[in-house]
Amino acid sequence: MVEDILNEAKPAAEKLENFEGKIRLIGQYDADGICSTAIAHEILERLGKEFEYEILKQLYEEDVRRLAEEEEELLLFVDIGSGQSKHIQKLIIEETDKEVIVSDHHEPQIEGDFIHLNPHFLGHDGGEAISAAGMTYLLAEAVSEENYDLVTYALIGATGDVQKQEGEFLGLNKELLERAEEHGLIDKRQGLDLYGKSTKPLHKALMYTSDPYLEGISNNESGSIQFLKSTGVDIRENGSFKTLSDLTEEEEKKIIHGLITQGFDAGKLVNPVYMLDNGHGIDEYSTIINACGRLGEPKTGVKILLENDLKAAKKISRKYGRKISSALRYVEDNKDNTDVIYEDGIGVIDGKDKIEDDFIGTVTTISMSNGFFGDVPVIVGVAETEKDKIKASCRATKTAVDEGLNLGEIIESICEEIDGEGGGHNVAAGAKFPQTNKEEFIEQLSSEVAR
Repeated sequence: MVEDILNEAKPAAEKLENFEGKIRLIGQYDADGICSTAIAHEILERLGKEFEYEILKQLYEEDVRRLAEEEEELLLFVDIGSGQSKHIQKLIIEETDKEVIVSDHHEPQIEGDFIHLNPHFLGHDGGEAISAAGMTYLLAEAVSEENYDLVTYALIGATGDVQKQEGEFLGLNKELLERAEEHGLIDKRQGLDLYGKSTKPLHKALMYTSDPYLEGISNNESGSIQFLKSTGVDIRENGSFKTLSDLTEEEEKKIIHGLITQGFDAGKLVNPVYMLDNGHGIDEYSTIINACGRLGEPKTGVKILLENDLKAAKKISRKYGRKISSALRYVEDNKDNTDVIYEDGIGVIDGKDKIEDDFIGTVTTISMSNGFFGDVPVIVGVAETEKDKIKASCRATKTAVDEGLNLGEIIESICEEIDGEGGGHNVAAGAKFPQTNKEEFIEQLSSEVAR
């Protein structure tokens, strides 16, 4: 199936190979966007092109207008652009002599009169089948088969966009996994799948587990230590804390048995585990790359990928953990405060100015996965951002999506009515709009989900 995309990528590959002028690369700041940017960076670097790159939180009309006035003659958008293709067509293609390539997987507004790589045009769901990093990797492969070493970035990006199902890569992503395995770039096995598998002490890896939420263990360090003691697994070896990677197969089985004995759904934690050749699990590495964007350091993410900078990765991981813990404490401390946490057909977390806008999405995802609101079909987190704006991050349950809910379409439609911009996938979407429209946004979202 990837052959179809490789064929579609040929004009873009030829354009990049033959272009003689300056190029501007524009990426998005989440894990998929940073991985896409790293892949595109290497394409251009290896082709010897003159280029600059930037990474944006979102691509708004004002950004497109600015880019139309930049000096570069070719604009390469990755993981960003399809949802703003009307602006690109109107402000760049129709009003300038610039050329444009978009490599994205979000629902496209229009195809446009520019090179537009998107799986939706070929009948593939960009929310599940392949990420933007996957699309950009196939562009790299269309440029040269020698770019095969970039395929792991595609899988890290897909992981960041939650495209694995029950721990497995499917569809187009599965074909990319086979490429990585062929070249010995990734190792797959069955086992406990915890964040911090090779970098965090075992008890902390358990403590940070949120899906499933382990009552008395999740967010509870002493509870996690006591649980491990009850299984008979030593958490120290030679004076240092063990990581999950340090355990024997027998010790891992003891932990799984202990979780089952205490009534937890341990099956959710036993998944295919994908290990990169730098010793990191792919889920953990994806979280670190994503954290770079959330911490306002997306170019550090590109550096970590391209230079395999594990020291920088460790520093980012620690900093991110502190930020997330602080945001989750705010939610927990305000669970009985109906100005902050409430239900209205959907679950609402109002972060006000207490949760940074870059972290409201992660808090919303965790709150969905740990059952904070019970069985509501949608959770929305809102937080104040710059210029008297609100950032909203929305997540839907798989059940709601299977029944026909498409958050991306709903959010885009609401934003058109309240002077905002937004959209996304069926299961996850985001928006930005004036603070004065916060209540209206939540009410319309609740009404649309109910409908």
